[in-house]
Amino acid sequence: MSYRMTAPRAATTPKVVRDWLVLLLVTFGHEEIADQARLCASEAVTNAYQHTRADRITVEVSLGSAAVTVSVDDDRPEWLPSPRPPTTWREEHGRGLALIRAHAAELRAIPNDTGKRVQFTLAYGEAA
Repeated sequence: MSYRMTAPRAATTPKVVRDWLVLLLVTFGHEEIADQARLCASEAVTNAYQHTRADRITVEVSLGSAAVTVSVDDDRPEWLPSPRPPTTWREEHGRGLALIRAHAAELRAIPNDTGKRVQFTLAYGEAA
């Protein structure tokens, strides 16, 4: 089962996506990963907002039987992110993908026809 949201590249979009994702997870009985999902989605969408000039950001949430996969697409292919550890965890920038990698079962950055996709997967319950 998949849900998709397209939002403008705006400072409010990370919060809208966080709240929407948590609502989906709670609605389908996966509140045990809601905090992790909120953090990971916030970081991925914030990266798209801060590091691209995309006009829009599209988020797709695929709820599977053992995990949720969240994809964040922007329409700017110029910058393909790669996770790197920050110099210190106190830094305000440069830690987003490292945080996602620390919580997600899988993290990928994929170029596509119209831009790029950052995708992460979180396992539910005992599969985690």
